[in-house]
Amino acid sequence: MSGPNVEIGFVEELSNPLLFGPEYFPSKIGGHPAWLNPSNIPTAPLCCSCGVPLIFLVQVYAGLDRPGNGYHRMIYLFVCRDGNCYKISGKSPLVAYRGQIAAENPFYGLEPLPEGDVNVNTIGENNSFAKNYNGYITLCNVCGMKGPLKCGQCRQVAYCGKYHQKQDWKRHKSTCSTQSIDTPYHLTKSSLLFKEFDITIETEKPGGENENKTQNNEELLKKYQESCDTEYKISAEDAESLTKEYGKDSDPVFTKFKNRISLDPDQVLRYKRHDSPLWPTIDGQVSEVPACSNCGAVRSFEFQLLPTLLYMIGGGKDSDEMDWATIVVYTCSDDCEVEQYVEEYCWVQIFQNK
Repeated sequence: MSGPNVEIGFVEELSNPLLFGPEYFPSKIGGHPAWLNPSNIPTAPLCCSCGVPLIFLVQVYAGLDRPGNGYHRMIYLFVCRDGNCYKISGKSPLVAYRGQIAAENPFYGLEPLPEGDVNVNTIGENNSFAKNYNGYITLCNVCGMKGPLKCGQCRQVAYCGKYHQKQDWKRHKSTCSTQSIDTPYHLTKSSLLFKEFDITIETEKPGGENENKTQNNEELLKKYQESCDTEYKISAEDAESLTKEYGKDSDPVFTKFKNRISLDPDQVLRYKRHDSPLWPTIDGQVSEVPACSNCGAVRSFEFQLLPTLLYMIGGGKDSDEMDWATIVVYTCSDDCEVEQYVEEYCWVQIFQNK
């Protein structure tokens, strides 16, 4: 996913959840991460403020134009669900990973797998891939990260640690000792996970940089309200909070942000490699991005999440829920080859006046 123009992402439900499997290289929100390389899954990252395991939020497929390492390429983002952790200066409640493999690899064929070929049995398992995938590593029954800890009774369900084992016990105890080891982990939907959505990608409308320079708040609000005709577009009340509660007329950066996203007000993601993010406000922008931890090259912008995503996943409304102006992800500008998942840099910008 790359091109000369900004690409924007929208959420959409899939009628067949098996299409979120890693063999379809999905860009998606919520659920479990669909690991590109199942042999080197990282351990569960912990929030640097509260110490609780982070939860998967989004992954973006962005393969490179080369047959070697990087032909398949995925960026993953994990976040803390506790809104208080976003208010602590100097500590980031986020972690981003980059994973990539070559066109020829042990897991996927050279030709894309047709969506119509999903082979589903009575438990909903994709027989063509899941057995091979599950054979590489045991995954946490809650979050889908590496699961070195097993249930002490049934020894069939794994966890990343004690915290998620305790959180899952109320659900798991009813099936403990009877749950089949062949049940794919991704069919277990913990209440800790975010609702799962597909991300559909479109090119931003022409003139996004220059149109609507003189729009006022009322005109922008009308555009937001007009976007509310489907289930997963933001409500009029939520749209008003974006234009009134968050915004300051004295902030030209916010005015530019409003004007730009008003062309497609229900977008949740913006993607353009080596470009610059569209900052919602002048305060709290990143001042320095560290170099790639793997090769030392400069990191550059890859994509950002918009506050509209919060409304899709039910966040940002109460003071103790996670909230942001934008989350920005930077990755290695040299696209260095990696055999394991490497951590990239992400920055969360907070609305100062909310």
